[in-house]
Amino acid sequence: MHDLVREYATELVHGTPRTAADDDAGEAAQKAATSLRQLLEYYTRTALAATSHLQPGVPTSGDFTDLDEALLWLDRERANLTASVAVAAASGHQNLAVNLPVILYDYLEWCGYFDDLIAVTTTACDVAHRAGESAAEAGAWNNLGIALTEVSRYDDACNAHTRAASLFASMGDHNEKGKALNGLGSALRESGRHSEAVQIHQEALAVQRTIEDIREQAAVLSNLSLDHQELENFPEACDAAEEAALLFESLGDTANQAKALCTAAYALQASGQPEKVRAVCQRVVEVSSAVGSPRDEAAILMACAELLTDLTPQQQIAFLVRAQAACERGNAQDLHAHALLRLGQAWSERVTGDKPSPISPVLQPCMKTSALTAKRPPFALCSRCADPAVRSAAA
Repeated sequence: MHDLVREYATELVHGTPRTAADDDAGEAAQKAATSLRQLLEYYTRTALAATSHLQPGVPTSGDFTDLDEALLWLDRERANLTASVAVAAASGHQNLAVNLPVILYDYLEWCGYFDDLIAVTTTACDVAHRAGESAAEAGAWNNLGIALTEVSRYDDACNAHTRAASLFASMGDHNEKGKALNGLGSALRESGRHSEAVQIHQEALAVQRTIEDIREQAAVLSNLSLDHQELENFPEACDAAEEAALLFESLGDTANQAKALCTAAYALQASGQPEKVRAVCQRVVEVSSAVGSPRDEAAILMACAELLTDLTPQQQIAFLVRAQAACERGNAQDLHAHALLRLGQAWSERVTGDKPSPISPVLQPCMKTSALTAKRPPFALCSRCADPAVRSAAA
């Protein structure tokens, strides 16, 4: 950890002020405060440059030559970056304490560091609330809700999204309110409240259709398809997912197009349309090369391995080995359990033919744990909120 960040963090923990070696303690304190501000600004500015490499279509600065170099810096500085949020909040740098979590969001989500994401975003909620910055507070609550859903804290996620939607509504910001409702619907679905999820997602869709936000319409439609699948309304599920895929395609968003197609394929499979499943998965394979996030890549590969029932064991293994590697890159432990389970089944089928090989009694508890941990690849699409002032403030 950087010395200035460590020094200030130590002061926060122990409640003891730093002593100045200079005769003029006031001047020394002012110099220290200036140095701290400069350090926090450096981390904010450089993190913005690094995370821009994670976002397709976003112009990148010359600070990093490519994505690998940007990720290397972010990984190396992660402890400093997350500590800087708490230090900024405690030292009165409110803008930095609110902006830095937004900048870090894509990186922390990309790599599956959800505990860090929850910590820094919670700080942003508190700071924005104390400062009376309603827009920033609402955005932070929405982003916190998405992260809480990722770690299965569904009640907390619902509360966060509800608070975000209420704040956005009070400001008349219908687009951001629609994003918060979309996240709320997904949290409701994951908690088993499927009918409520449909209702909320339909409300969100109506909002986004009114303001003609195509990207958000597509995101809501994809989630609405998942809701309908849980309720076994498969025709509605197919229609919603296919419309979402077409909208994402019109925007050139191949990553989300691939996820929407996977959602459609699951609905088609459940409704007994194997030929259409095969055709849709072929489209997924064609566009999946453009997927950047390792978590998304893993989920798509695992979906193809599951949905393409005519794959040979060797072909299944090829998909799943790539998925396993992507899980490791993206720290996707939940998906990793599913990938390992499926990979073991594929290897068993390859060795024994159609009959699964007997599982040793010693390994049965491990297999049971993996099965309980594993879940179907996630294709929920929720949009984080980012104050447009973040990028100019951090520049």
